[in-house]
Amino acid sequence: MIKLIRTRSEFLDYRKDLTGSMGLVPTMGNLHAGHLSLLKQSLQDNQHSVISIFVNPTQFGENEDFSAYPRTLAADIELITNLEQPVTVLAPSTDAEIYEDSTELISAGEMGQMLEGNLRPGHFEGVLTVIDKLFQLVTPHKAYFGKKDYQQVRVIQKFTRMHFPSIDIVALPIVREPSCLAMSSRNHYLSEQEKTLSLKLYRSLSYVEKILTQDKDLPKALSAIQDLMEQDDRFNYFTIRKQSDLTPPLSLQDSLVILGNYQLGTTRLLDNIEVP
Repeated sequence: MIKLIRTRSEFLDYRKDLTGSMGLVPTMGNLHAGHLSLLKQSLQDNQHSVISIFVNPTQFGENEDFSAYPRTLAADIELITNLEQPVTVLAPSTDAEIYEDSTELISAGEMGQMLEGNLRPGHFEGVLTVIDKLFQLVTPHKAYFGKKDYQQVRVIQKFTRMHFPSIDIVALPIVREPSCLAMSSRNHYLSEQEKTLSLKLYRSLSYVEKILTQDKDLPKALSAIQDLMEQDDRFNYFTIRKQSDLTPPLSLQDSLVILGNYQLGTTRLLDNIEVP
C-alpha cells in the first residue's frame, strides 16, 4: 500500500501517530534499481519507511539546468508499488513544503570543497540544507544512501554526527548495470555510443584497485592514474583518498577509496571502488 503525501502539514499529521522505527530514503526521483535497493533495506530494517521524491533546487549550480531534471513521479510510484509493501512517498507539491520561508545554506566544510565540491561550488551546501530539512520533518531513526555518491555520503555522515546524532546513516553498495556501469539517474542521458565509452571509468578504477591490492604499491597506483588522465581528458578527476576524511593517503595503512568523475558530453559520471 502506497501513501502519497504532498504537503508538510499532511506529513506532520501522519507522523505524529506513528510509533516504532522510521527509515528515510531521500531521493530526487527518476528512480532506478539503486534507489529501490535502499528502500528495500529500509523496509527490512524498520517498521515504517518514507521515500522522499523532491528535486532540490539548492544543490544545482549556475550552469546546471534545474528545470531539465527529469520529473517522473507516476513512474516512480509504479516502481515502488511493485515492491508490494507499505511505503509512504513524500513528494512535496512545492519547494515551500520543504523549505518553508528559509533557504539559508548549511556549510559543508572542508570535505565539501574538494572533488565534487570543487567542480560544483555550493552543491554540498544545497545537499546538506535539504537533508537538514528532511531530517527535521521526517525524524527518522535511519537514513539510507548509496555509495555511488561516495563524497556525498561522507559529507552527510559528518553533518549527521554533529547535528542529528540519534540518526544512523546507512550507506549501501553501488548497484551496477550488467555492463558494470554504476546505476544513476544520469545514465538515461547517455547515447549507446556514450554507454560504451562510459565503461572506461569502471575499468580504470579496477585497474588501479589491482595495483593497490595485488602489488600493494601506492606510488605505482598514483603514477598509473596520472598516465590514464594524460591519455584521456574525459576525467574531471581520478584520485585515491582515505575513506575516513577523503584526504590524500601517505601509505597503505588506511582504508582507501579510488574515486573518478568521467565526462561524456554534458553528463558527468561518478564511480568509486573501496580498498580496505
